[in-house]
Amino acid sequence: MEIDTAFAADNLFAIGTIVLAIGLILAGILHINNLKKVHKLMGVLQKKTVSKSLLYTEMTVAQGSNFTALALASWIMLFVAIAYLYLLVPTFLPFSYMKLAELASNPMGFAAFGALVAIVVATILLFLDKLPEDLREFKLTELYSFYSISKATKKMIGLTVIALCISVFLSAYLGTIYPNHSIGSELISLLLLIVSAAILVMPVYKEAWEARR
Repeated sequence: MEIDTAFAADNLFAIGTIVLAIGLILAGILHINNLKKVHKLMGVLQKKTVSKSLLYTEMTVAQGSNFTALALASWIMLFVAIAYLYLLVPTFLPFSYMKLAELASNPMGFAAFGALVAIVVATILLFLDKLPEDLREFKLTELYSFYSISKATKKMIGLTVIALCISVFLSAYLGTIYPNHSIGSELISLLLLIVSAAILVMPVYKEAWEARR
């Protein structure tokens, strides 16, 4: 019975991982496609070639600096939470934090690991932010500037920080009990990741859905 339960849990974790990966990748594809559709429509309506700079000027929606900063923090936390769940202890991957003896044995190792991931993610985001203006669709810092977002959705995006912090704590707990295993903590941590990611990309999916109608 225990073997069957563990096998079922492993399957759920694998399915959840696939859902998370596909959801994020598809959101990126839809985001680029959303902008291409609007760009094409503007050209048709104005009966001339529309520059990308004009597209961005017409589409940009001011979301407020507080929300932008909070949303960016949520994205950084998302990738930190992913790293904690998949890299802290061996799961599907052949390498993990636990194999770095000096770091794993350090009392501040978990915090250092999280800080390192956050710095790497922030560096990548800053690099993307330096891309040419005609590639603004690849700048995660400007993701929400292309969408109309309700106050309720903004609150939900802000609350993902809390959910992701809980996911990190659960993953850290898995690290403290390793090599023991907690199926419940693992699945809850993954579920919080999936829900948070879904909320963060909700405006992209909403726009893609409404464009089909």
